[in-house]
Amino acid sequence: MALSVRKLVERGWLTALLGYLAKREELSVRLKYIGDVRLRRTTFGALAITTYYVSKCWPKLPEELARIGRLLKPQEGPLWLVTALSLASYACRLQASGNRVLIDVSPERVGLEVNGISVAFNHSCVNIGTFIQTFEESEYEVPEVLSGLKGRDVIDVGANVGETALYFVLNGARKVIAVEPLPNVAKCAEENVKLSGATDKVKVINAALSNEPVGVPCDYDVSSSAFFLHA
Repeated sequence: MALSVRKLVERGWLTALLGYLAKREELSVRLKYIGDVRLRRTTFGALAITTYYVSKCWPKLPEELARIGRLLKPQEGPLWLVTALSLASYACRLQASGNRVLIDVSPERVGLEVNGISVAFNHSCVNIGTFIQTFEESEYEVPEVLSGLKGRDVIDVGANVGETALYFVLNGARKVIAVEPLPNVAKCAEENVKLSGATDKVKVINAALSNEPVGVPCDYDVSSSAFFLHA
């Protein structure tokens, strides 16, 4: 890791890292400007990895984000940071490829503009697992797929909170029909589409697609929504 052991100890990350390696479900860590927080194992891992890679591209960005994050409640800060850092990681790759990229962040939203096309997210309406897969791990970054999006209409089944639909818009899709069965998750998708100013490009439909009758819970947790198949 780029940080020394001394700094890891000072920031409480060494203890958290040992807990992470021991596969504890929750970890205690002190975040700069934000304070002491309890993190889920997955959130800690995502925060550590995204901070490390983004700092190689934009060394000052993680600390700038942390300064803004202190305006949030302590337990909201980590999710906000992971959301912003994941977008920044994606922005680093785009910038290296010659794209014009801007990061737009505030306590209420995190946004990304690529060649004049903007997307934005409410951090409380993000599923970190799928968000990282889409933007940081580039699950859909297949040249043949992306080149085929330009000017096309897309149907996104299992759209979750709309991160993939907005990713398709960033990559040139003309319109996206985003189908999401979980009501509260579909509302989050609508919120993110609205924040992005993309209501003319993305239509969110709260519906389930199945070859047999299914039950859909109304209060399914957004953070676990990627694992929903049927009830």
